[in-house]
Amino acid sequence: MSDLLSGKKLGHEYVTADEDSIAAQMVNEFEAQVTRMYKDKKMLRQVHTKMHGCVKATFKVEKDLPEELKVGVFKHEKEYQAWVRFSNGNTQTQKDKKKDIRGAAIKLMGVTGEKILNDAHFQETQDFLLMSSETFFAKTIKELNTLLAAITSASKIKSLFYFLNPFHLPTLMRIKKSMVACDNPLSIPYWSTQPYQFGTVDRAVKYHLRPSPSNIIVVENTKDYDYLRYNLAQTLYSNEAKFDFFVQFQTDAEAMPIEDPTVVWTSQYIKVASLTIHPQTFDSNARMEFGDNLSFNPWHSLPEHRPLGSFNRVRKRVYEVMSKFRHDKNKLPVLEPKHSHDFYSDLNKLNEKVTIVQKVPSKKILQTSAEVIVNCNKEKAYKYVSSVKELPNWLLKTGPIYGVINVTTLRGNWEYVGDNRRIERGDSAKLVEELITVCKYSHYAYQTTDFSDIFKRLTNKTYGQMWFDTIDDQTRLRWVYTFTYKNIFAKLFLMLFIPLFLKKYLQNGLNNAKAYLED
Repeated sequence: MSDLLSGKKLGHEYVTADEDSIAAQMVNEFEAQVTRMYKDKKMLRQVHTKMHGCVKATFKVEKDLPEELKVGVFKHEKEYQAWVRFSNGNTQTQKDKKKDIRGAAIKLMGVTGEKILNDAHFQETQDFLLMSSETFFAKTIKELNTLLAAITSASKIKSLFYFLNPFHLPTLMRIKKSMVACDNPLSIPYWSTQPYQFGTVDRAVKYHLRPSPSNIIVVENTKDYDYLRYNLAQTLYSNEAKFDFFVQFQTDAEAMPIEDPTVVWTSQYIKVASLTIHPQTFDSNARMEFGDNLSFNPWHSLPEHRPLGSFNRVRKRVYEVMSKFRHDKNKLPVLEPKHSHDFYSDLNKLNEKVTIVQKVPSKKILQTSAEVIVNCNKEKAYKYVSSVKELPNWLLKTGPIYGVINVTTLRGNWEYVGDNRRIERGDSAKLVEELITVCKYSHYAYQTTDFSDIFKRLTNKTYGQMWFDTIDDQTRLRWVYTFTYKNIFAKLFLMLFIPLFLKKYLQNGLNNAKAYLED
């Protein structure tokens, strides 16, 4: 009824006269900004600049879809090879702890059929661009352009005037609402925010990507500058991550407008596909470079999935121009990846065991850590540091804390959960360590009990975690040590002991391991 009263039709666009001029302004502003930012270095993309990882996946169309859903890439029950790029939305790269709009861009390969873009008619890719907010923060492209003109300007005064203008408060409030904290890109949902045609001109949908609640998510920490990349890499080293892919139909042209992406659509989500991200190692310099050079554009599309609305129409011009501008500056060709028979050949082995691991406590604890960068691969570092035989060679006396002089395996050989060993230090103190988590070549954790020295009066249990991360094709060893404490007096003592002595002990041990591994 509301459609009849408003005169608006389902799936139809309503173009304003100033779109071309606004798109031209945006291109000029973006080009000026990135030219200033990347004057003497590689030029990164203008938005969603910071990438956490570009990973291999399979996009599988649901079996036995109803006929009305068999459209475009969903026409047949089929599996597509896919690249998925996870990112932060901000133009400036910043620490992951800051709230931001997170992005997930999916590129399907092996999609036959003529595409929309003039220079990509016969490319066999289809892109879906999603973000961590159900709605967009700007109501119109004019509103967006006013914001972008301020934040991309070289003049700080112009930016300040924008943020002080009370008429811009609604936009700023929506921006704030759309920014989210995140501990792992695999743990949050994503939305297209913008609409797309679904087959015929009278049908429009938005897309939604939702993670499976059964996914195993590993969180190494939430403090590092790039912790989202480390947590993504730790999770995918031996686990897969599954997502459901939904379409949401426009069922009311007035209540669910095409041209205003700040409005939440209220129709049901219908699952049409699943996305499986496979176990893999993606954090090499070569893969990160590949992900940064890859272009994503909602107009990399079959006509059946044509982008709709003013924001998508402006995107078409801006994305094309800016991608070419960036690739030309970096002296790189604009290439689309292709379906390949060996696409999955370098995946890691999937951990198929369903287990509930013991967690390191997060409350009523005291914690410290140490780390080093070692010029070797993770496998070599893991084998050395986890070796029962080698422990006395690198965990040596530092200050008042004696080094390890003997290790006796009690159960197993320090390889699997439940394996334990007795440690003896140079002052005859003994303790027992037991593995509680093992992800070979990626991380392991252990608990320590049965102290024979003063620590039996201070704590019932401590925990150690060894993390192995790839940074610039080298390995970061990160040792996190956690104390529980029996009472307030134990806590006070440990608050002095840990920073004064234990942290140096851990750091010295890792330095010794580094020296051996690089010798």
